[in-house]
Amino acid sequence: MITQALLLFLTSWIIENTEFTKKVENPEIFFVTKEEMSKKACFSSQNCRVQAYYVEAEGIYLIDKLNPEKDVCHKSIILHELIHHYQKSSNKVIDLDEKTLWTLQEKQAIFYQNVFLFQQKEKNNNKGPENIVHCDGGSYLDLQYEYNRSIQ
Repeated sequence: MITQALLLFLTSWIIENTEFTKKVENPEIFFVTKEEMSKKACFSSQNCRVQAYYVEAEGIYLIDKLNPEKDVCHKSIILHELIHHYQKSSNKVIDLDEKTLWTLQEKQAIFYQNVFLFQQKEKNNNKGPENIVHCDGGSYLDLQYEYNRSIQ
C-alpha cells in the first residue's frame, strides 16, 4: 500500500527538484505479483527484474513485495515511475523517434532517482544507498551500460 502522505512527499520532491513545476493528478497504482509483472513488462519471466512499470493512460504497476513506507530504495522506485508519469503528462512535444525519446526519458528518471537517493542519504547522516546501483544492483539500463562497457 502507498499512503497519500508518501505520494504527497514524492510529488513535492518532484516539483521542488525537477523541471516539472506543476502538480498533476496522481496515477492509478496497481500491485501485482512477480509473475504478473513478467507478463506485463518482460519478454521472459525467468529473467524479469522489473519491480515497477508505468503505462500511460493506465498507471503504475508495482511488485507487491515493495515496501516504500520503510525502504528508501523502494521509495525511489516509485519516484522513478512518478517521473515517467510527469513526463507523459507534460504535453511537451519532443521531435524524436520513439526509441530515442524512451531512452532519454528513462535516463532522466534514473538521474532524478539517483539525486533523490543521494539527498536521502545526506539527510540520514550519510547512511543508506546513494544511488540505484546500491539498491538491488541498479536498473536494467545501468546494468546494460555496464555490460556494453565491459565488452568494448
